[in-house]
Amino acid sequence: MKPIVPIVGISKIIAPYDVVITGFDGVLTKGGDFFEESLDALKKIKALGKDIVLLSNTPLRIYEIVARFEAAGFDVRNFKAVMTAGEMAHFMLKSQKRLKNNYYNIGGADASGIFKGLNYQKVSDINKADFVFIAYADPSKEVIEDYVPQLQEALALNLEMFCVGTDVARHISGQVAIGVGHIAEQYAAMGGKIITIGKADPKVLNYIQETLSPSLKNILFIGDSFTSDMKCASMMKTDMLFVSKGVHMSALGEGYIPDVQKTRLLAMNHGVYPDYVISSLRF
Repeated sequence: MKPIVPIVGISKIIAPYDVVITGFDGVLTKGGDFFEESLDALKKIKALGKDIVLLSNTPLRIYEIVARFEAAGFDVRNFKAVMTAGEMAHFMLKSQKRLKNNYYNIGGADASGIFKGLNYQKVSDINKADFVFIAYADPSKEVIEDYVPQLQEALALNLEMFCVGTDVARHISGQVAIGVGHIAEQYAAMGGKIITIGKADPKVLNYIQETLSPSLKNILFIGDSFTSDMKCASMMKTDMLFVSKGVHMSALGEGYIPDVQKTRLLAMNHGVYPDYVISSLRF
């Protein structure tokens, strides 16, 4: 097992890397305002001549997430590329012929940007749906059992689930809550058919690799989730910087100095071993 090196600031390790790929929720924000020290870190990384790619499982479209950065005073030209699960979902729905027009939202917020300009209609009666859709978890439903009655309805109607994002946990107003990936996994375990969009789908990795110049070999992947970010980095064979005060903070704690022993145990459980661990992204 390789060692996991704890760091306080990314400036200590950034020199050999050409490219930084970073997540969004859990790294730059926790379902609310941006972390100023994390945005400052990105600016300083860019000033060093590094390329920065934002790769997120958020259901926000690119134009929506760009607007959030601009509202925070962050110049999106700091990014070499931006890709979100929401953008990929929009493109898929635009080009596919498998799913028909009527969808029933089984989750929370509707993520209407995904359907903008497309010929899909939201229905309030699941019996009139061609498929079920989820992009945000319902904040009123705290555990997976709360979703089971609706999942059973969808299963009885033989409806496919279109799930935007693969995270099994996510941040809502700074708190870790159930993620849509967990709900999709539950539906699949019940025998339902699912379509999921997001990290670590090989199509996502192909897009990122095609975006980067072949000459850029040294890549550092930053994320807070073992199931999506670290798995994605492992598939790309890049170095990994794991943010401990993210979706796994209940297991790892919220200390300024990350707990390496707890991080190693979590890594063992997931079979993915980051090179570095930091409590939160800072320079």
